[in-house]
Amino acid sequence: MGFRFAKRLNLPGGFRLNLGAGGVGVSWGVRGFRVGVGPNGAQYTASVPGTGASWSGPIGGSSPGAPRRVGAPPATSVDPSAAVAAHDALVQRLVSLHRVAPAAWDWDAIAAAPPPPAPTTAADAIAVEAWRANHARWQWFHDVAGGVRAGHVVACDAVLQHLGPFQQLRELGGSIRVSMQQDWCVEAWLLANSAAVVPTEQPTVTPTGKAGRRKLPVARRWEIYQDHVCSAALRVARETFALLPLPVVFVHVADVRVDPATGHPGFVPVLSVAFDREGFARLNLDGVDPSSAVAGFDHAMAFTKSTGFAEIVPLDPGQAFPAG
Repeated sequence: MGFRFAKRLNLPGGFRLNLGAGGVGVSWGVRGFRVGVGPNGAQYTASVPGTGASWSGPIGGSSPGAPRRVGAPPATSVDPSAAVAAHDALVQRLVSLHRVAPAAWDWDAIAAAPPPPAPTTAADAIAVEAWRANHARWQWFHDVAGGVRAGHVVACDAVLQHLGPFQQLRELGGSIRVSMQQDWCVEAWLLANSAAVVPTEQPTVTPTGKAGRRKLPVARRWEIYQDHVCSAALRVARETFALLPLPVVFVHVADVRVDPATGHPGFVPVLSVAFDREGFARLNLDGVDPSSAVAGFDHAMAFTKSTGFAEIVPLDPGQAFPAG
């Protein structure tokens, strides 16, 4: 998938890609955690908002001899356990994106809703204009609801583009594109967060109560990242099923990588899942392991705990058919 980037590309979700003479640089952050990845390696900065506790350091892949910058407050000023708690909270947030339960849209009720009452003859111009706006809004929802209930692709795609929360789901990744080409399924493409969202080190508390650090095992780091990517895919499916009464949602997840043959960055698919509504409804989303849950559906994923995700061929909705 050979998309080309400009020298600087800002994407939803706080994700930024920079291209310069020195190479490719990527940065991403949320409140309490930020990472930057460039030609000379990667650096993360984490903090406990409201406490003044913060720490930073290199992330795996830093160049040999690169200076290590550690910015932790004096041990006497902040309880070291706060840093441990912040790290644990970050990991939990990364792997639990799917637990947020969106409100389901009731298209039958929307279609049956009556129009707003017309203004009285004594109404002023402002009241009449407000009624016209409300009536136009009612008419749009009424027409779209009828199309959704009939399974019309145009109506369902209008819902995805205008009512879907996807571009506001910044924690899922860089960008999301959701569309409907078949009358029985939605297809979503998600640009995943970089693996750098998972730090290679974690804060600890020594037996004497002082702040310490230890390296996160490579297998554990990739395991967390796999759960993060799968959790994001589950969240996209959950939002889509709440939005539209369709039987299947295809979610494809891509990563940004540099093609060694051309030197240009591009999108590389690393996960593709066909979520069916019945199977999805049986999940206990508050208790499932994200990676195991994804493995229970038709999917394409090549992953190892030593190297992470490898490129895959996405599932093709055009070669699949809904059950029944």
